[in-house]
Amino acid sequence: MDPSVILDYIPKQLLPCLGIPLVELFPDLCLGWWTPPSLDLNKYNRLKYLRILLLIVAWYPVFEVLFPIVEDGSIFSILVLFTFAAIVTRPLLMEKQIQRVTSINLWNTVLPKDKREALFIVVTSSKPSDINKFDELAARYVNSPTKIAAVVLCIITSQLYEKVTDINKLKLLGALTSTIVGGIGIGGTRHGNLFADIVFRTIFGIGFITILHFLSVVSNDLIIKSIK
Repeated sequence: MDPSVILDYIPKQLLPCLGIPLVELFPDLCLGWWTPPSLDLNKYNRLKYLRILLLIVAWYPVFEVLFPIVEDGSIFSILVLFTFAAIVTRPLLMEKQIQRVTSINLWNTVLPKDKREALFIVVTSSKPSDINKFDELAARYVNSPTKIAAVVLCIITSQLYEKVTDINKLKLLGALTSTIVGGIGIGGTRHGNLFADIVFRTIFGIGFITILHFLSVVSNDLIIKSIK
């Protein structure tokens, strides 16, 4: 494929952002947002600081391009704070959830893959009962960073929605829907149905890349208007 085709859709400045959907297409690298289908939890936990670094590198260009687009400084500040909070707290909360799973004696025995997946789903789906313990409380709110990230995407989309043409408004909303639906699907199918997992990861990637495209479109329009 001609690299210029990609650059026509996503500018060079936003290319680092492609790392977000890319690592989800190769989940067993353990660099993605969600635990890998292989359930290599030790590797996933070991790479938590690298994931934080990669996410910061990937999101920085987004805010660099977004800064002149968002007219309200308070909204921009909220976006930055929410994103940083989601990136930092996600690995820390996931570590507590992983410790909760791996502390079970049955997990540390030799289990078939389907039994291990079932055990992981049962443990992570049940709410911790003792909220007086920090580890239990942290595991209880392990999905909060994902919800915060979804809010960030919704706010970014709302800012772009006001500035795209009418014909692109529906496409932008479709991109947001695809990203959120894809994320929900990954969270629900990655340890169950391989085909569905691949489909949802693809949907997530397409949606996220499309949002990046409209971010570049709005940015280019603002630059053209400022020149005129």
